[in-house]
Amino acid sequence: MTSKLTVAALAAFFVATYAMQPAAAAPASPSDAQVAPGKWDVARVRCSDILNADADDRATVAMFYYGYLAAKYGLKVIDVTKISDNLQKVMQQCEAKPKMTVPEAFRAALAPHHKK
Repeated sequence: MTSKLTVAALAAFFVATYAMQPAAAAPASPSDAQVAPGKWDVARVRCSDILNADADDRATVAMFYYGYLAAKYGLKVIDVTKISDNLQKVMQQCEAKPKMTVPEAFRAALAPHHKK
């Protein structure tokens, strides 16, 4: 129950954070990631696709990818105190590079930065 409440609260925070921000200036054209009505190739969704979506859809998509990519990379523990900041970093990456795929934006925004 606590985890569902945490996810719901974070999704609400994400919606509130980005609801007032304008969508990217990318043209609203059909996405090549949509392979059929209601079916999307999750590896091909571009940042422009989520930036052009309404705030509720952006929040839903961001939380989906957070969980999807965590599972894909075998993460067993997620620090829920960092979800909000991490999603903000991903959205900033998307705003900077709207043609980047969402998985690429997650990797770019959240990859550990190694110091030499």
